[in-house]
Amino acid sequence: MFILKFAGKILLLPVWLILFVIGLAVKMTVQTYAVVRGILGFIFTLLIIATAYCYHDWVQVAFLFALSVILYLILFVGVFVDTVLDMTRERIIDFIIS
Repeated sequence: MFILKFAGKILLLPVWLILFVIGLAVKMTVQTYAVVRGILGFIFTLLIIATAYCYHDWVQVAFLFALSVILYLILFVGVFVDTVLDMTRERIIDFIIS
């Protein structure tokens, strides 16, 4: 029984390593997207204010607001995937260490 547990732990090391590399790529992508979302969010906010003030075109304001919401949703999905990968890696490493 000890040999089977030890073999299972050894076989989980490559899985943890692959998840580590994927996690790094996801973290870098999410951080880069967060910066881009911040810039685009600022631009969309300025466009919303300018469109509402100058043109009073509420359809375009609603469209720009929908684009801003989509930016947040994409960031939310990225952070969710990043968190799931982190939790999975932690559980695997806890199993390997135990």
